[in-house]
Amino acid sequence: MNDVYDYDSDLLNPRKAGDSLEGTILDPVYHDDIRVAAWVSTALILSCALLTKKGQNILATASLVFFGWQYSATPLRLKEVPIIDSISNGLIVLVTLFVGFTLGGASVVDVPSKDYAMALACVGVHALGAVVDVDVDVIAGQKTIATFLGKKLTAVFAASTFTIGVASEGYTSVFGAYLAGGLVITIPPVFNVDWAHMSFKAVVYWTVLMVIVWFGAQAKNVVSKARKIH
Repeated sequence: MNDVYDYDSDLLNPRKAGDSLEGTILDPVYHDDIRVAAWVSTALILSCALLTKKGQNILATASLVFFGWQYSATPLRLKEVPIIDSISNGLIVLVTLFVGFTLGGASVVDVPSKDYAMALACVGVHALGAVVDVDVDVIAGQKTIATFLGKKLTAVFAASTFTIGVASEGYTSVFGAYLAGGLVITIPPVFNVDWAHMSFKAVVYWTVLMVIVWFGAQAKNVVSKARKIH
């Protein structure tokens, strides 16, 4: 839905000119199909949550659907509310984690601190992306964290999210290594905003790589436990 609502501004954005992890431009011929798919999937997701009969899971799922829609859609369109645009990205990640934890029977208060650090890192990645898009957003008349704070201060904000993460979680685990790497990657734009786009691409690919490493580590643990059982 984000690509549907952002179609006009995406036409002005050089980052969306090709197919990559940075996004692309969704042909209007698919817009109606996407809308239908989004509404159907929303109904299915909420229905599945109701079937669990778990209050926290239902609330978490409803919150996820709400933020997922209102990030791009009217009337709130959170992505055009400076600072809230980046924070809402982190909230979407955090609420997604809440959904998983509560589905398994745990409470939202059981969510470990590293998951909050992950959400905070997502806030930073979004803010860095806003630095890259600030000129296009100004032309399109869109308000973002970067149009509000300026490129420099937004770059500082982005790097600070990873700084807080490393300070709270360390850097010896796979996730800690991700945060430390993200910090190194997001520091250059603090001193020269011309590095913002390069840093943004690097942190996106770094995220993909570390997700693969994390899943590999989890798979190794599962295999090790299975061998001990047998």
